[in-house]
Amino acid sequence: MGKYIFFHNQQRVWLLVCWIFIAFGCHPKGQRLASIPAIEVDIASDAELKLSEYFENFRMLKLPTDTLMGEIRNVKCENNKIYISDGLTLFVFSEEGKLVSCFEKRGEAPDEYSGISDFVINGEDIIILDRNQQKTITYDHSGNNISTFHLEYYAQAISPIVNNTFFLYNGFDAGHKLHRIRNWKEDSAFLEVDKNQTGYLFIFAHHNFYQDHDSIYFFQPINDTIYKSVDGGSMNPLLYIDFKGKNIPASFFSDKKYENVKDFFDNLHKKSYAYGIYSFIRDERFTMFGSFYQQKKKLTLFDHKNKSSNTFGTIKDDVCFKGLTIPISQFIYHANKSGSIVVPLEAYSVVEWRNTHTPSKPFESIINTTREDDNPLLLIFDFKQ
Repeated sequence: MGKYIFFHNQQRVWLLVCWIFIAFGCHPKGQRLASIPAIEVDIASDAELKLSEYFENFRMLKLPTDTLMGEIRNVKCENNKIYISDGLTLFVFSEEGKLVSCFEKRGEAPDEYSGISDFVINGEDIIILDRNQQKTITYDHSGNNISTFHLEYYAQAISPIVNNTFFLYNGFDAGHKLHRIRNWKEDSAFLEVDKNQTGYLFIFAHHNFYQDHDSIYFFQPINDTIYKSVDGGSMNPLLYIDFKGKNIPASFFSDKKYENVKDFFDNLHKKSYAYGIYSFIRDERFTMFGSFYQQKKKLTLFDHKNKSSNTFGTIKDDVCFKGLTIPISQFIYHANKSGSIVVPLEAYSVVEWRNTHTPSKPFESIINTTREDDNPLLLIFDFKQ
């Protein structure tokens, strides 16, 4: 199975968009490495994506309400379990949606965290990244501390572990954006930070890494290049996203000194530039990722078989609520390394939609018994092959 689909109120959507926006250095067209292939994106397209045309094997889980969670930050499916973080607590569910365990170890002791910035599953171990306290903490599935690894920088994302190697992403907080940890020792650093941009380009994104077998992909919301590491090796450029003349040019960063994040985006929004790679996922048939254009979120699917891409501005739900149409800004997903996608549906939104749109029969019972204060439902599906 198992990177939030639909459907939040406008304030929460705007908060998420702002959170994703505050980003990093680009590889604009003038700086593109000629040796890497490109995916061309018609970013101006406002086409409608019909869920059933690109996805299949839809299933829905109703999470129990004996332990209520906050807003879902991260979902990972490993070891036939579903792991969900709301930033403070880690919940573990069975594949059928039954609560297996949950633990919250907040504090300043060596085995405690101030918050869950990110987490990964490594076999029987759970590794939590605590950005504020500059450390990772390894627990077993009972919540017992196994080890604590201290950092000298404020990392905000941790990659899955391959060949006893993982990456930490710290944005613009140190000399390099990426640090490779091998056998729990600092090994290498990648992607040197432009110090002229540290004052205004910084972000906490929901996702910066994606795993496919022994490969780790790295991406950033305002970077036109996707990177790849194989079997714990170096992180090298893999793909360039070509917005057909609408990529942010290098001159936008060099010709003006921006005072802060707000000043940067105020100036950026005056231009018709496209930017961003978020929630990247890749399987045998498709590559999918999101971008921004004219302050609107777009979704692109590249078909490896046909060597073509399509970009969408809205989602047509013909699976759960027939006739429901939503903007891409409300299609927020969690990608699983098996290629399937997990989308939490907020309970209050489910109640609102069922009053205006007919629930489809496969999910009618779950949808009609959902209450506004329930935990989110999980919609899970795969790419069509």
